[in-house]
Amino acid sequence: MIFLEKIFLPVENRSGYPYQILCSKMLDCISFSPITIFYGSNGSGKSTLLNVIAEKINIQHKTKGNRSLYYFNEFVEKCTFETATKNEKKLKIPFESRFIKSEDIMEKIVKLRHNTEKAMNEVIRLQNNTEIDEKDGTKYNLMGEKELRYAMSEYNKISEQQSNGEAAMAFFETIFQPDTLYLLDKPDNSLSSALQLIFKEKIEKYAYLLNCQFIIATHSPFLLAAENATIYNLDRRPSIVCKWYELENMKIFYDFFQKNKAFFASI
Repeated sequence: MIFLEKIFLPVENRSGYPYQILCSKMLDCISFSPITIFYGSNGSGKSTLLNVIAEKINIQHKTKGNRSLYYFNEFVEKCTFETATKNEKKLKIPFESRFIKSEDIMEKIVKLRHNTEKAMNEVIRLQNNTEIDEKDGTKYNLMGEKELRYAMSEYNKISEQQSNGEAAMAFFETIFQPDTLYLLDKPDNSLSSALQLIFKEKIEKYAYLLNCQFIIATHSPFLLAAENATIYNLDRRPSIVCKWYELENMKIFYDFFQKNKAFFASI
């Protein structure tokens, strides 16, 4: 599904953020598909592009980045965009659409850790408030068994003992819904290789079966291999659309494993 079809960027030879980053890419027009990926090394402008798009189409996002900078606002004002057409009518960007950054995911993970620790400390506090009967050695909870059972119940509701990657996957489970546009900035940061593959399959499912559109900034080899993804290589001047196996990052992985393939022969 496509909601956002194209965005047109100013191409001007001038200084000031984000001009000096994005104009050198010579990307005057970006065409989107159900899964569009911005690829590039650190500082290539992946996150900047997502910030520009989010501001231009007025999509929900928690952390506003560099939007307060004068030149950023000026750059966004000069951008234009087109939505897709369905039944001869222009589609609107779904209201529920979200821009999710890696720091938003980490904030959720930290909050989960805090809630788990808080609930655990409450259980420990209640357990420690006991008195031993001198006659038979029976322990009595001074705060009451009802309070302790409730504290234990609250503690057990929390997804305890989850790794950062598992907590991140649980976060996306609660966020993703059909018929929605998602901008994702490095969503793979906390995910293991196995979880990145699962996440790739989830994105493909929502894009091709549940009418979602994804615009992603990443250099994860697994997400880059998403089915029929349009990949903009921001390391190129001018930036061009590439296949995932043509990217430098993929060639580095390939060369590394080719060099060490003897170690895998016995596996």
